[in-house]
Amino acid sequence: MTIYTDLTEKLMQFYTSGSYHEEAVKAKIQFNEYAGVFDEAASNFEQKLAQFVDWYLFTRPLRQFGLSPIALQAEREVMPMSEEEKPYIQNLANNRHSLFEFLKISRDDLHVRDLFSDYKLVIKKSPVVHGFDENEPFEGRLIPHGDSFIFASAFCFHPKESVKFILQEVKKVKKVGDDERPKSREELLIRLFRMRHKYEQYPHVAIDEIYTNEPRMKF
Repeated sequence: MTIYTDLTEKLMQFYTSGSYHEEAVKAKIQFNEYAGVFDEAASNFEQKLAQFVDWYLFTRPLRQFGLSPIALQAEREVMPMSEEEKPYIQNLANNRHSLFEFLKISRDDLHVRDLFSDYKLVIKKSPVVHGFDENEPFEGRLIPHGDSFIFASAFCFHPKESVKFILQEVKKVKKVGDDERPKSREELLIRLFRMRHKYEQYPHVAIDEIYTNEPRMKF
């Protein structure tokens, strides 16, 4: 929805300028280690940019505060904002970052299953209904809105050949204690994101040499 797009752009501008500029530069270098350098001529440039914005605002803690920009904004209101914007900021802060399985599209409603919780979720009148494949698990971020959800703009789709490995790793995360599980989930999402990039970068390498905890090749 436009309100979330506008807020994301506003937050990104604020938390990458002024006293946050150096933080943003370091974050870009860190992200490049995960997904390679930004190439504006590449076909996946827009996708990678959306992934960086998502990771920087929602996941990466600011060194000074130990909170992501979204969490910091929801807790302390560092960036000036209107009363009308505050509930949308809280919705952004209450996002659900996970791995999902596409189930079906029913009219304009998108049905997915959260692989970590096994909950089935319905995104009512989803503006995004194309590009999903029931054989390809994907990383995404759901933002609560009203009685439903909307997806943030960044996705990471994993090849169907990686499903067995991914489900094994998800099972491991489910077994850790409640206090450790959020951190373990985020660490797995980052690892899988890096593997997806390696898969794109080295198409000649067998997928089980990339989606593995015991790589025999040095990339």
